[in-house]
Amino acid sequence: VFEALLTDNIHLPSRDWKILNGGIPDSYHKYLDGQWFTCIANVPDLIQRSKAALILHEPPSLHLLSLELEVRALLEDIKPIITKTRDRLDSFDGTSVPAVLSNHLQAHYFRSLAMALGVGIVLNCVLSGLEGTSTAICEESVLWSEEIVQLAEICTIYRPLGSMAMLIALRMAWSGAGCAEAKERIQSLLVEYGACVGFTEETECGSLGQTQRRWTLQQL
Repeated sequence: VFEALLTDNIHLPSRDWKILNGGIPDSYHKYLDGQWFTCIANVPDLIQRSKAALILHEPPSLHLLSLELEVRALLEDIKPIITKTRDRLDSFDGTSVPAVLSNHLQAHYFRSLAMALGVGIVLNCVLSGLEGTSTAICEESVLWSEEIVQLAEICTIYRPLGSMAMLIALRMAWSGAGCAEAKERIQSLLVEYGACVGFTEETECGSLGQTQRRWTLQQL
């Protein structure tokens, strides 16, 4: 799913995405991590269908409007998940689990919230592409981006634990950042987290603009 978000080289028919997403166990949906993952699992196919629709249709068309409704429905799904994931992190005090697990669990709650926020940013990117406002960053995404940066800065104490997930969340945050200064800070964090897992600066920062264009349905 995450690789398909980042590259056009993974292209599956819609029916295959439905089969893959349908294979997510029902029990997984009971957990917050399963809930935000279910939202993002729909996005690669949604991007494919939206880009194809924009080639064939000029807004406003009924087909594009139906795709907008799909994105808005996923946004309505992710917002309460973000709130619950944030509440889970805020209420965690570490006393309910053995000490050896406390740091691991808290690091997981940090990166899980960062990922849920990132899902919201990507959905807003897709929506802006469908609405023809792909050059605009909505205020909601800016706030979510800033929160991911705050989480990433706090989570440095746990590195390399959770670094891979935070790298994905920071790429999402870059696409929701509201100014050049914010983007530069995110790029610095990408380099720091990337170094923990052996990635170079070029690996982490070289394709950020291309990724944003992909999520906002622009031609690459």
